[in-house]
Amino acid sequence: MSSDSTASALLTVLAGALLLPLLMVGAIFLLIGLNTGSAPGPYTVVFARPGDECGATGHYLDASTGEPLRCMGPGLLRMSSIEFPGFSPEQNNEVRRWMSTLVEDGELSVFDHRAIQGRIEGIAAELPPGTRVERESGTTEIWIGAGLTGAGLLLGSGFAWRWFQNYRNGFPH
Repeated sequence: MSSDSTASALLTVLAGALLLPLLMVGAIFLLIGLNTGSAPGPYTVVFARPGDECGATGHYLDASTGEPLRCMGPGLLRMSSIEFPGFSPEQNNEVRRWMSTLVEDGELSVFDHRAIQGRIEGIAAELPPGTRVERESGTTEIWIGAGLTGAGLLLGSGFAWRWFQNYRNGFPH
């Protein structure tokens, strides 16, 4: 094997060792960042049935009774609660009392679900700055993913351009 062939093989291995991780990690960060905003936020109530799956965030309540659900989340059994971040004990109790009055006439309806969510969002909107917990946006992960993917594509195009020049000039590839 000539030294030119050895150099070309080493360059190919180096390109693969740099490009593949950059592109894979960049794509993973992009996927995480793009999916971050789709999860329920800290003030989101999800009405579900017992036995339904639940996510890692959000407050899962029984659709008919409004009681916190025990549900299977990503790899764990999770007990939901009616404790919202930044809410005072009085505000959390107000939400509980209001839900119990809605349940007195039977099961919660879809309109009750919307009213409960609206009431919680209303209380959250009135929280003082610094107390309210904001939903994660995923912007940082998107920028990291875009940067890594862009660097990988730029590096890959440089390797491809060099390979094309060598091929055109008759060097081993």
